[in-house]
Amino acid sequence: MEYYCEKDNRQTDISKGCRHPNDFCQHRQACMIHFLEQEEKKNRDLDSVQALKKGAEDKNHDQRM
Repeated sequence: MEYYCEKDNRQTDISKGCRHPNDFCQHRQACMIHFLEQEEKKNRDLDSVQALKKGAEDKNHDQRM
């Protein structure tokens, strides 16, 4: 899927993400590419936290038995 990058003034493949994530971009707050990357990062972080919690719960459950 492609989105328009205001900084580059061209279409960008969303699967490749932002081409300039560390550069200043005056459009970043309204950038769909940036927004989707942030949502994906939040989901990955949430999955990691949930996996850690589940591992800790399983370990506590095993210790009680």
